[in-house]
Amino acid sequence: MSEKDDDARKLAEAHYQIESGITQIFRITGGADVELKIDEPIKLLEINESTFPSGIMPLHFGPAPDIGVNFPSVIVEVTPLEYEQIRAKALTLPSGWQIGPSIPKPPVAKQIATSAT
Repeated sequence: MSEKDDDARKLAEAHYQIESGITQIFRITGGADVELKIDEPIKLLEINESTFPSGIMPLHFGPAPDIGVNFPSVIVEVTPLEYEQIRAKALTLPSGWQIGPSIPKPPVAKQIATSAT
């Protein structure tokens, strides 16, 4: 697993803990050649039952070294219906972006242990 992949998992786990409405998180990829660039941010698609529909609005963030994330990130948060619209191609991600692998929600025990430290 690359450092960027590891940081993406850490970022996703932190978001699962902070936002109870998140049901799934996927990596967004821009192609292998793009993702290998050191300055390419981690991109996450977060499906959140508690958010409002607003379309595809990528939000850019800097690195978060306090949680072990050393890369900038881009978060796209959508409702479950918007996610289905993306899958049906009725809503589109920015040019060249595609839904990548899922980052599963960590087990409850890990969430509790992490929040206790």
